[in-house]
Amino acid sequence: MYTLPSKSSRYFVAIAATAVVFTFRFLLKSVLGDVAPLLMFTLSVMAAAWYGGLGPGLLSTALGALLGDYFFIEPFYSFRIYNHAEMIEEGLFLGIGTSISILSQARLSLLEKRRQLLVSEQDARCAAEDANRLKDEFLSTVSHELRTPLTAINGWALMMRAGRLNAAQSVRALETIVRSAKSQNQLINDLLDVSRIIAGKLRLDVAPLKLGLVIEAAIDTVRPAAAAKGIQLSALLDPAADTISGDAERLQQVVWNLLSNAVKFAPNGGRVEVILKRADSRVEITVADNGQGINPEFLPYVFERFRQEHGGTNRQQGGLGLGLAIVRHIVELHGGTVRVASEGLGKGATFTVALPAAQDRAMSPHEFRDNTPGRSLEPPNPPSLVGIRALFVDDEADAREIITMMLAGSGAEVRTASSAPEALAACDEWRPEILIADIGMPGEDGYTLMKKLRALEKLRGGHIPAIALTAYARQEDRLRALSVGYELHVPKPIEPDELLGAVASLANRTGKDEEFK
Repeated sequence: MYTLPSKSSRYFVAIAATAVVFTFRFLLKSVLGDVAPLLMFTLSVMAAAWYGGLGPGLLSTALGALLGDYFFIEPFYSFRIYNHAEMIEEGLFLGIGTSISILSQARLSLLEKRRQLLVSEQDARCAAEDANRLKDEFLSTVSHELRTPLTAINGWALMMRAGRLNAAQSVRALETIVRSAKSQNQLINDLLDVSRIIAGKLRLDVAPLKLGLVIEAAIDTVRPAAAAKGIQLSALLDPAADTISGDAERLQQVVWNLLSNAVKFAPNGGRVEVILKRADSRVEITVADNGQGINPEFLPYVFERFRQEHGGTNRQQGGLGLGLAIVRHIVELHGGTVRVASEGLGKGATFTVALPAAQDRAMSPHEFRDNTPGRSLEPPNPPSLVGIRALFVDDEADAREIITMMLAGSGAEVRTASSAPEALAACDEWRPEILIADIGMPGEDGYTLMKKLRALEKLRGGHIPAIALTAYARQEDRLRALSVGYELHVPKPIEPDELLGAVASLANRTGKDEEFK
């Protein structure tokens, strides 16, 4: 690959080539006299311009004209020219030298551009190869992380079905199945969040909130995992840094991710500290541990998607390498920053989230939205659904069975349908008070079902409150479900109490006298 020489070497070659040509021409002066005094200097111009481009070529041209005029054109040893033919010859030499220099510069510019294109192409190829490698590693990691809980779920379920477990083992099996299912759900949520981040569709539900409550909720979530490893989990929360504006659920996700990482990498019997404090016009959340630390070479890549310090099949910790990338994006959406510090391997790590503080003014209680994370539609005790007629629509028999058990166990009268036409017929005949429908169904999906139901209601009167219970969990899926007439969009998988709370909340809000007529 051609590389342009340094500036000093290019001009040195121009001077050296002119000196060599001058020496030969001087030695031949006795033979040639004043015949073609400048012709040989064309060689030095060509050499200088070919090697160095425009500047060295012009320098060689100027030096050749001066030396030729002084030494080889009469009167010798003078810069005066009286012969018109020699004046024309010198003019031609200057023109030819300038042309050669310009053409050589164009050639060198093309070579430099070609070199830059080659470097750019090589960089792009390396980046593509690196991206492909990361993609392959990520897909392999996804497969591993999804199969691992599936193995536990499938194995324990098969042993329970075969009747090979005693009472204590059955309890342990159920706990493992629930834990594994939640682990899978968290992996899927992380993948969806990254998809929203890449598409620029991750949105915040901003309201005034108490940051201390958000942090305490996240601590409560990871406390069992910390206790299992004997980790001392401490929190120092400054009340002066408590009030900010933000999305409570997303901020809990940030703190939970940082705490989960700290607990995961801290040694048995280690410690994890959470500090909330005010720093000028910002509030800072610091999560520190005394775990294995971070290699200084990896620190710049900590918050990149799909990057893990120890990848491959011999990695010591699980996960997809998405949590910290999600943390950074959520924090930046709040107008904040996140940074990491580690003194090296074995010396722990400290993550610091800085968020804009709320304006220093008193806020009335009604300004604070009750959006403390972890709260959903379900009350602490499962609600009673006695007397509520609920119709559940799903093409999957297993889903119909489990949802029916959830609703009937709380006293609801439940009927099921496996398709949109069957559901419309049940609405006309049975008049349910609540409709719960899946979205993805063969033939007519849940969107079509709701459009037809709302159209019939306009003709006949009445209104059936409806919940979309679906595995389509993106923000655009939620907005589409609400736009066609569903009152609530609830993503799968769902906790029983959450479903019962949603049904009770919707029934209480709409009343029981608005039947489909």
